[in-house]
Amino acid sequence: MSNFRIATNQLVRNSLANLQQTVDKLSDLQDEASSLKRLRKPSDAPADVVSAMSLHADIGRNDQISKNIDDATSWLGTADSALQSVVTQLQKVHDLVIQAQNPAIDDTSRASIATQIDALRTSIIGVANTQYAGRPIFGGTASGGAAYDANASYVGISTAIERTIAPGQRVQVNVNGDAVFGTTGSGNDLFSTLAQLANAVQSNNTSQLGTLTASLDAQTNTVQTGLAEVGARFQPVDSMKNQNSADALTMKQNLSKIEDADIAQVMMNLQTQQVAYQAALSATAKAIQPSLADFLR
Repeated sequence: MSNFRIATNQLVRNSLANLQQTVDKLSDLQDEASSLKRLRKPSDAPADVVSAMSLHADIGRNDQISKNIDDATSWLGTADSALQSVVTQLQKVHDLVIQAQNPAIDDTSRASIATQIDALRTSIIGVANTQYAGRPIFGGTASGGAAYDANASYVGISTAIERTIAPGQRVQVNVNGDAVFGTTGSGNDLFSTLAQLANAVQSNNTSQLGTLTASLDAQTNTVQTGLAEVGARFQPVDSMKNQNSADALTMKQNLSKIEDADIAQVMMNLQTQQVAYQAALSATAKAIQPSLADFLR
């Protein structure tokens, strides 16, 4: 028979190494319990870490699209409110023009009607300079804060402003002023028509009023068409907002399944490891008790 002897210092080293492993496992479980995260470093589960990183990237893109959708909603909502206001005021102008064509009214009443039309024209110019986030919604990519100057001349730059509302899907969020109010300087833009209407009412030029009323009706239809186009653009934006929110919830749920710790399982493992740690402490204490050699030194 052979006698196998294990040196005391080797026994101590083995005991301390085992104790350290137990302490490391206990520390990992305590960290998992406090952070509620199963993945805290790449070595925890490499394949799951790769999946989690991919989901984090997807969630980041989803968040950016969500911001784009909110911005598009605000642009289109502002344009919708502005154009509805213009249509309402143009209807008032139409009613005033019909009233002015009544042969029974006197010059004073006619002058009052002309003043009201001028006031509505000024109001509509103000609406045409409506801003969102410091930018004129009818001014295209103009650098200034207005689409029309004090003389109702268009100073915007007619360009489409778009937002990405889904991967590969973009929508125009602005409305160019010259498209809905007419080209300034042509003599047939909305603001010129309103100015001419006020003058024709003031001078009681009935023949010109008939022609201008037809122009006003056509221009009102153009504004209403622009309003309808805004509504049509809003529909896919609203639809994608709901889809984007659903996608975000799904991605976050999937990420939670990968990253988050099962707290019940962690607590059970933690209790088991604490028992193992106490046992390892006891075993190590016995292993490093003083030997006879220690007393003979």
